[in-house]
Amino acid sequence: MLADACAFDRATEVADEKLFGPAPSGPARAFGAWDATNRLVGVAAIASRWLRVLAVVPPARGHGAGGALLAACEDAARAAGEPTLRSLDQPGNYLAPGIDERNTFAIGWLERRGWQRAGAPRVNVLIDVRTNPRVTAGRATALADAARLRGYEVRRARPGEHALLAAVAAEFGGAWPFELERALAHEPAGVHVALVDGAYCAFAAHDGNNRGLGWFGPTGTWPAHRGHGLGEALLLACLVDVAAEHPRCEVAWIGPRPFYEKVAGIAGERRFSVLAKSL
Repeated sequence: MLADACAFDRATEVADEKLFGPAPSGPARAFGAWDATNRLVGVAAIASRWLRVLAVVPPARGHGAGGALLAACEDAARAAGEPTLRSLDQPGNYLAPGIDERNTFAIGWLERRGWQRAGAPRVNVLIDVRTNPRVTAGRATALADAARLRGYEVRRARPGEHALLAAVAAEFGGAWPFELERALAHEPAGVHVALVDGAYCAFAAHDGNNRGLGWFGPTGTWPAHRGHGLGEALLLACLVDVAAEHPRCEVAWIGPRPFYEKVAGIAGERRFSVLAKSL
């Protein structure tokens, strides 16, 4: 059903995570719509104040299934005391950081039901990792060696490395520790770190959100250690990991776009709109 309904997102591969998986703000609640033959034709899920998924197969559109699912989500959020409902951009567990702007049908459909665009568009960038001369194990090793010459230990994080989660929570907060914990559970651990004198000073992760799709992030460097090539070394280490499973890496919710262009090049991008509705 999700394969038929979601033309712009790989929802089938992360269905369990998006429909039922928790987020830092709490558990999810999922709804389904079935036709007269008891065939599932639509699903939706909310978590806290976010509409995480809403999908209806094309043949069932125009018959009220989507409207009923949306009403169920809005009613559930309202009953939980949420003042607003937002589309998709839930920190820690999101299918995408908004609705793909190519999905004009969904955007228009929500706007006709009282939803409005909230803030500037979000951007994901795509990086080729298998045919990219800048993404190689040799270059990743060279960057790690250069960091070591400056006094840093660069390595893969260990599964269950809870001291890292505590350090990131103390320095950055937000949803990053939640995503890092999921990335640590990847096999092998999808997190690389830099330390000096046993103290964390930078990290980068992949497959902490949308596990199995090869998405990169989160990543961060402690302010005192910026400008020493740690972000570049850790990004390359993650991209080499992703290349073992995927031809491309998607970097979600990007901040410094020139950084990714410089380190690995950008092969494409996706743009997203966030919509919200007052309840």
